[in-house]
Amino acid sequence: MDGTADSVQIAVPPVDPRWDDIVDRLAVYDLHYLTGGSAWDGRRSPYSSPADAPFDTLALDLARASQGRLQNALVALLFRHPERAPAAVSADERLAPDDRARLVLQASVLAAAALRRMWRFVLDIYLPGQPAIDASELVREFGVPSPEEDYGRPCLAAVADLLRAGQPFPFAYERGWGDVVEHVLRELRIEARPRSD
Repeated sequence: MDGTADSVQIAVPPVDPRWDDIVDRLAVYDLHYLTGGSAWDGRRSPYSSPADAPFDTLALDLARASQGRLQNALVALLFRHPERAPAAVSADERLAPDDRARLVLQASVLAAAALRRMWRFVLDIYLPGQPAIDASELVREFGVPSPEEDYGRPCLAAVADLLRAGQPFPFAYERGWGDVVEHVLRELRIEARPRSD
């Protein structure tokens, strides 16, 4: 050894180059809790409205994402915009039956339906008149409890178990979904505050 420190290289996994694009597309659907995107770098977003960011494509990109935070953002998106759930359900038809992204997409619809049941009272205050997510077909397909049963809790547990099946790590999906709901509700509370200009 010559007295100089050996350099140590740490392998850092590559960041998904689509992250900023996905964050920009989520922003036009009123979701701003994820860091990144054009605003993060002081740039203007290429998306100014939902018409610029088709929902079905965004839903598929979130379901295919390798990061759990982006996959959970699909639940947040459906929780915030239940009227878009039919587009998510029809988007799954573009995926192969054995594609994990299809399961993630379908599970996200079920999780969002159950979470909306759990938070129905609060959602009626901040987003009155929004439709419930009709997940009855997915409930039958997967044999899980209805999102309406016991405030959605049994459905959430069953859907999380479906996602954990065959996975090497027992990820706490329920915790991640609860976190994104807290982010959405926080954003809704901020939006509802009276502005003093």
